Amino acid sequence: MKEPKAGEHGFAGSYAPGGTCIKYFTNETFSLGVFEWLPKSGGKGFKHSAVKVRVSGRVGDETSVFDKAREIAGQLDAGTYTGPKNVTVKITI
Repeated sequence: MKEPKAGEHGFAGSYAPGGTCIKYFTNETFSLGVFEWLPKSGGKGFKHSAVKVRVSGRVGDETSVFDKAREIAGQLDAGTYTGPKNVTVKITI
């Protein structure tokens, strides 16, 4: 993930493939929370806001879930996101 800047949006998920929790191997689905980067009160570093949009999908289709989260973060940065708070990515065959 790139270096955060105040006001920009990012995403994370501890149960996402490659995340901080190895339990995802037993999960069929995972989710990513899209949030805004905020400066810490001491002025050093950043923290994230509450999740604005939750993107979920199947572990087997992780690329599509990450792509959707990236797309929504970009729309939030631009101020153009008008979608729902919870987005489910479905596998298209």
